[in-house]
Amino acid sequence: MNSKTYNLSTPQSMILAALAIILTAWLISFPIKSFIADYYYNRVSAILDNKSTAYLDVKEISAGTMPDYITAIKSLEKSATLHPTKSIYYKALSDIYARLGIWADTMEAMNEALPAQTLSSKAAFVYAASYLKTAISLEPTNPDYHLALGQLYDTIGAGGSVAEKELTRAINAYPINAPLRYAVASHHLLTGRKGDALEHTGVLARIDDSYIFNALEIAWRASGDPEVVKGIAPDNPDARAAVELFLEWKGLEE
Repeated sequence: MNSKTYNLSTPQSMILAALAIILTAWLISFPIKSFIADYYYNRVSAILDNKSTAYLDVKEISAGTMPDYITAIKSLEKSATLHPTKSIYYKALSDIYARLGIWADTMEAMNEALPAQTLSSKAAFVYAASYLKTAISLEPTNPDYHLALGQLYDTIGAGGSVAEKELTRAINAYPINAPLRYAVASHHLLTGRKGDALEHTGVLARIDDSYIFNALEIAWRASGDPEVVKGIAPDNPDARAAVELFLEWKGLEE
């Protein structure tokens, strides 16, 4: 039987050996990079923690805390650079920029000067939307991301239609999730889209009995009509009893 021998000193063999080393190093680097990326992500909660409270409360934004927010952003940017396909890093960046945008908008409305290194509300909101869109592109079926983008669009006055599209996408991604449905219905109510609020409230009342009082409250605030409140409740004894208690609590007769 013929046997073959390979000369490891040939150029071809040396190239293959080098490629094997590079590939091995590349594969090993993935878990290391992921670990470091998570480290930078997790340290943000410590950077922005309000140490004056016993709970993990986020620091109020001010000239004194602005450097901490900038440090938190840089930490998250490192996470995204190390692990660019992990959507939560971009969502966290969006959350911080949205918070900064709301604060800057308030300061600008009061004609107060913004601290050094502080973005305008417009610039902060642009970053917030951009990072959130990146998170959605990486995880398009995550309902929380679509909900956040819809809420952000309403915050920056981008137009009800684009906000509603994102809120609809959130619901379509997880239609039987009661907390999500409640959040969407509540947001529609706060933005004056009472018809949409009632539509989602009716579904909420049917998919989760534990949310029946929340659903009735939204229906009442949206309509002020006891008959509408009764109409969104499912036709079963527990729901009818809940409606009776709710109307009694509101000082209304069923």
